[in-house]
Amino acid sequence: MQSGLLRILGAAACALFLGSAARAEPAGKTYLALGDSLAYGLQVGKLKEQIAAGTVRPGSFDTGYAMVLASYLRERAHDLTLVDLGCPGESSTSFVDGPCGFATTGKPFDTTPLPLPLHVPYAGAQLSAATAYLAAHPGAVGLITLDIGINDLRAVQVGCPEGHGFKDCVAAGLPPALERTATNLRRILSALRAAAPKARILVGTYYNWLAVTDPDTDRFVEALNRTIAAAVTEAGAGLVDVFPAFNRTGEARARLCDLTLYCTPARDLHPSDAGYRVIGDLFAKALGEPGKP
Repeated sequence: MQSGLLRILGAAACALFLGSAARAEPAGKTYLALGDSLAYGLQVGKLKEQIAAGTVRPGSFDTGYAMVLASYLRERAHDLTLVDLGCPGESSTSFVDGPCGFATTGKPFDTTPLPLPLHVPYAGAQLSAATAYLAAHPGAVGLITLDIGINDLRAVQVGCPEGHGFKDCVAAGLPPALERTATNLRRILSALRAAAPKARILVGTYYNWLAVTDPDTDRFVEALNRTIAAAVTEAGAGLVDVFPAFNRTGEARARLCDLTLYCTPARDLHPSDAGYRVIGDLFAKALGEPGKP
């Protein structure tokens, strides 16, 4: 009963948001951010503090790369609207099939039965929410960004025992996972292009936080990034290569400790504020925006 009520309330909230936004947005002045926890702007320490306090405020996660990019875009278009549908923990499969576990059970942060709030509430799959928004606001969205796929790799990694044999296990499980990622990405990009034929679509690759302790694990993220790049090229979208800025610039461990929170006691794989700024700058550069140092 409770889950059914949540779905109804989520759908009603989404419909209310879509309807009000449709009256307010000028053509081409909306930026639609899609993806996982990076699109959301998540930092786990902040989230856990808010869970413990009993109130999670999505608006407080305001240092993510989508927010960084939106701030650059607003220097030229002051009335730009950011619509951020990012769902922490999203895989390419859940992006297509739904639902967003973060917003339904609190997955993967053990808050069941308390769901966690998104920047924009919606029920069902993120892809369905995105295409519904695009259909309700024809021509309003000028830019779509997407990051998806790292949780496909993480599912393989989490399923492998730590220590000796970990990398052999990941290497064995990765090919079928990447096949699913490729299939899902083609479906996602095809649906977005059909729903927004004139919008710019930019898709990011990922960095490897595990290189802090084992640079040889780069090969797994690089394999994922090649899968992403191939699907993006096939779809005629734009690729934003995040990996080199984190893993191939300067001294790798020091760079990763600066740009992620993985070296903190929380061992959080998500970017620091500085890391999110780097990603936002890379997306801005891909758009021809000046960005900031």
